[in-house]
Amino acid sequence: MSNRRTFLHTAGLAGTGLVTGLAAWPLHSRATAPSDQLRLGVIGTGGRGNWAISVAQALTDIDVVACCDIYPPHLEKGLSLAAPGAKGYTDYRRLLEAGDVDAVVIATPLHLHAQMAIDAIDAGKHVYCEKTMTYDIASSLAVRTKARAHPERVFQVGYQQRVNPLFARVYETINKGYIGAVKYITCTWNRNGDWRRAVPSPELERQINWRMYREYSGGLMAELSSHQIDIVNWILGAHPLSVTGMGGIDYWKDGRETFDNVTAIFAYPEGVKAQFSCLTTNAKEGFSLKFYGTRATIEVNNAQGQAGFIYPEPQQGANDTDLDAVSGATKAALEAGDPIPLWVPEAPTDDRLPTGNAFAHFYTCIRDGLVPNASVEAGHQAGVATHMANMAIREGRFVNWAADYD
Repeated sequence: MSNRRTFLHTAGLAGTGLVTGLAAWPLHSRATAPSDQLRLGVIGTGGRGNWAISVAQALTDIDVVACCDIYPPHLEKGLSLAAPGAKGYTDYRRLLEAGDVDAVVIATPLHLHAQMAIDAIDAGKHVYCEKTMTYDIASSLAVRTKARAHPERVFQVGYQQRVNPLFARVYETINKGYIGAVKYITCTWNRNGDWRRAVPSPELERQINWRMYREYSGGLMAELSSHQIDIVNWILGAHPLSVTGMGGIDYWKDGRETFDNVTAIFAYPEGVKAQFSCLTTNAKEGFSLKFYGTRATIEVNNAQGQAGFIYPEPQQGANDTDLDAVSGATKAALEAGDPIPLWVPEAPTDDRLPTGNAFAHFYTCIRDGLVPNASVEAGHQAGVATHMANMAIREGRFVNWAADYD
């Protein structure tokens, strides 16, 4: 590994040049805290909401002072993770009325996001809305319109990979042309399991397993692939033009309504194609993205702790007199075909780090009046693309980006 690291530095891909203005935001001890504390309320304290509470409360600059959930065990858990003295609510509107709450995290089932986000902006709160931003395209347009009308309110969407140094490195490597022209991208998010949560009583099935039902959820495409759609949109600097796909309930015959497997292929400008797939029957490759360039491929996977590698194209560079930073290796290095580390953690990555980065970024944007990396515009583009994919899969057709989505 040390030889590969040496090559990486000599190739010009490590150091300060590639990740401009972005470093990992550490999770600090709470021994001391500044006076300009962000007082946060969390709406929806199920699995994701309580994870958000535990991560946000670990940051010195944030106190989770309020929690809201209609399911008592979830609310009780959230309060146990929040700041001492945090208040509990069963009606989110009462939380929004609280004068001691500066900003809210919306971590409820997807179909509730839009109205809660609009109400939060109207109540004068900054908003961190978990992905996907809204349940459908019409509500995405409505939320974006409301956020645009109130630029003094910071609105950030929960696409935490936008503040992940690994993807910052990928972004800059691709956009500086180091791997040539990227014309194809593949993304997987595979699991082997039924995606269900235990239900203590049958009448709570739809409340707890809401992701399984179309009334509340966009299924795998919204809950998982949406993250990777946003990454691709960001790196390409564009939204998709059209999409087709397929899926089905082909294994888990348990009454679910959302598919247990999905595959979508998007067409982007300049002929770029991007494929997104999710499985619940095989975990091979897990969370993985591959960017196929004319000079090299970048692969990101979670098998090695959220690492990124470059695979040079063997026919490029060895006898070329005009070599760029990736393909300008020695002939031996290229012909060996070994991956070149682009970003490899020196130690096991704290899995709180991407979300911790996102909350630290949210705080900074509020403090300094900045537009978040994962802005309402980014959330809208990723959300619309996700909804287009679901339409294409469910209806068996091509779906085009419409002019009124812009």
